[in-house]
Amino acid sequence: MKNRYAVTGWLLGFILLGSPVFGQNYEQIAKQIVNTSASIKPGDLVMITGGQHTMPLMEAIAVEVARVGGQPNMLVSTDKVARAVNIEMPESAIQADKSDSWLLQSDVLITLPQVEDNRAVMAGLTPERDAKFAKVAAEAGLTEKLDASKLRGVFVSYPSKSFAANQQLDFSGYEQMIWAGIGADYTAIATQAQQMKQRLAAGRKVHITSPAGTDLTFQLVGRPVFADDGMVSATDQQEKLIYNRTARLPGGLVYGTCDETSATGKLAASPTTLLGKPLRGFKADLKNGQLANARAEVGAEDFQKWMIAPYSATDMRVGYFSIGLNPAMKPQEQKGYNPSTAAGMVFLNIGNNELHGGQNKVAAGYSFPIANATVEVDGNVIIRNGQLVSPEVAKAVPARKKSSK
Repeated sequence: MKNRYAVTGWLLGFILLGSPVFGQNYEQIAKQIVNTSASIKPGDLVMITGGQHTMPLMEAIAVEVARVGGQPNMLVSTDKVARAVNIEMPESAIQADKSDSWLLQSDVLITLPQVEDNRAVMAGLTPERDAKFAKVAAEAGLTEKLDASKLRGVFVSYPSKSFAANQQLDFSGYEQMIWAGIGADYTAIATQAQQMKQRLAAGRKVHITSPAGTDLTFQLVGRPVFADDGMVSATDQQEKLIYNRTARLPGGLVYGTCDETSATGKLAASPTTLLGKPLRGFKADLKNGQLANARAEVGAEDFQKWMIAPYSATDMRVGYFSIGLNPAMKPQEQKGYNPSTAAGMVFLNIGNNELHGGQNKVAAGYSFPIANATVEVDGNVIIRNGQLVSPEVAKAVPARKKSSK
């Protein structure tokens, strides 16, 4: 689902030691972001965006950019402003974002969350208004412009007390995990990401199962596969697609598209949220890549209203999948908290995948977490019960064949 601040996603809102004390050492975090993740060079025009609650880290990043010879610019929003744009702006005034021009002229975008309490900001948004934001964004053609630009970007998570409260997470533990995830061993993650990327890029068929009831397959057909290892290297900066020139912190993610019409089987998602409300016991059938017979124990009506009714069946085809690699990130499945970068976490997205090199042009989309999944590529297991399997083991131990009896 998209809105004024979600439409540009990582753009205006994309995704060390692991202790709370270090978590407040913004200067050291900024050095990692500027020098390692974004690789800022003298003369780079760097746009830094975020919300009022992220100002301490934004300021530290801007100072570090200046120290290495870059040109920092900061764009700060507040929850009140975000709500005014999303909810209070006259619907007749909703149009393509004119601020995209400065974005396309920048060398680097470093973006932090612009909204602190998304549930409060988005309260009262209607499906019709949300669909209009999505429509004007799609018509603006920003995807093609981003791919053609020189921009590279880093999305930095920032622990929010409001988010933790909404998810019923202990803030101290959640905050410590975020900083530990940002400070993970990205050299090891990069090696693992490249191995996983190569296996998927050479693969043809993916089979995903889970204890909750997921049992689906789709075809890869040589589509682009992306490896986000928390760093935008010199090689990454030369890539054509914008998602190959971006990274997130905490990082550690491999993702890509599939043949949009090929997904077949059953999807049983782990507990998650939709507009800050619980979505639990979600199940659906997949045929020709499209969702059918979608139902849920909790949140079915909201899902129908927001993700089914406004769009056609072909709009909501399977778009892309992702696999997390970061060992510091830990899901809390029963609370609906499933960070995509958590090692072994699998997500399946429906809807837009244009920035990923796919064919789904609709601006809307939704990602389903599949916890404790087993993932096979051409019969070789790369994830077993939510645990990553080394490439050597995956190659040596193929998936157990089902009995023919």
